[in-house]
Amino acid sequence: MEFDEFNAFLARQRAVRKFTGQPIEDSLITKVLAAATRAPSARNVQPWRFIVIRDAATKQQLGAIFDELGGQLYGATAPDRTPWKDVPVLIAVCSEQPFGTGESASAALGASIYPAVQNLLLAAQALGLGTVLTTRWKSREAEIRPVLGLPESVSVHAIIPMGWPERPAGRNKRRPVAEVTYRERFGEPWA
Repeated sequence: MEFDEFNAFLARQRAVRKFTGQPIEDSLITKVLAAATRAPSARNVQPWRFIVIRDAATKQQLGAIFDELGGQLYGATAPDRTPWKDVPVLIAVCSEQPFGTGESASAALGASIYPAVQNLLLAAQALGLGTVLTTRWKSREAEIRPVLGLPESVSVHAIIPMGWPERPAGRNKRRPVAEVTYRERFGEPWA
């Protein structure tokens, strides 16, 4: 792939919150998850674990927590979206804690999980699927754990609604590199 083609692909990555009801074949989900597992991880321990959720009752339980928190955070200005019970698939991105405890272990875990999440998002986009990374529910993880059947040794980091986009999404809007990049020290202009 040429860089310009790759860059154009990245410019189309968007948070998709509205989906059609069309189901997603397991073979496509497997492709998305295979791409996620190609991500780098600290010490190559590959701590990621994925839960593919199709059950409407489970999606509704998770969605109720998500919606309640959305109401608290945004009120009536919460982004419009397909209710989670109607989203074809939710993917919970979890991890087993292979790095011990403490701040450096937490950093190593994040550095391992979120590249896998990004690969998942990009792979879904390449297949024409829409996704959105959610962490809003994290403050109520204790309620989510039993819904997902998580043992104590497993944490959940992201829940990703995935489906066929209700409408095509255009280019994403990003600030210019010169506005967010510094040379040598914070505040020193890049360009």
